Amino acid sequence: MLTKNDASPAQRSDTGLSVMLALVAGYVDVCTFLAFAGFFVAQVTGSYVVAGSGLFGDGDGLGVKVLAIPVFLLAGMVTTAIVRLSGPRQHLAMVGSLGLEAALLCGLTIASLHDGADPITAGPALFGLAAMGIQSATVRLLLPSSASTNVMTSNTTQMAIELVDSCRSRRPTVRLLQTGSVMLGFLAGIIAGALAHRVAGLACLGLAALALCALVAREILVVTAKTRPHAGSL
Repeated sequence: MLTKNDASPAQRSDTGLSVMLALVAGYVDVCTFLAFAGFFVAQVTGSYVVAGSGLFGDGDGLGVKVLAIPVFLLAGMVTTAIVRLSGPRQHLAMVGSLGLEAALLCGLTIASLHDGADPITAGPALFGLAAMGIQSATVRLLLPSSASTNVMTSNTTQMAIELVDSCRSRRPTVRLLQTGSVMLGFLAGIIAGALAHRVAGLACLGLAALALCALVAREILVVTAKTRPHAGSL
């Protein structure tokens, strides 16, 4: 039996927000991939492969590679705690989650500029892993009807399913349009991130943090607009 705390919040659908988060994820993923010699941060699958292969490789940077998995897991747990403690106030939970993700991306930018982008000691990349772990859990908990914003494997599978269903019904399904939009957002982020990294190196990650701050401001405006009538009635 589900307790009150276990109950899922009312589903929120926000394709625009999902696309922007996918753009940020693609942007961050390609920047860290280029800077840390193939170290993925937007999805933990790559971290499992990197950690496993490191056990039978030369062992350089194995500690960081193994730490990637519990860091991603811990980030998801922290996000879940924020959402559960916020209760039905989903916009408040979104503000907290996206604000924390933005702070971690700022930390990644500062740490990378200070320590450099050594692929063997990619400690700064753990900031990126935590940020993407927060985003993954945020989308799963607060945007449950959305396609994943940082795992394109499941989205590609869903796209294949929706293409067949769309052909059968002779019109695009809603899920096809939503998933396709998120995938295009991720691709746009990859292209933008690759270009930005070529010009500015890891300093370009500051733009991703700014984008998240803009999304946080958007959520704050929504919360303000919702509470304003109550304040006026007092």
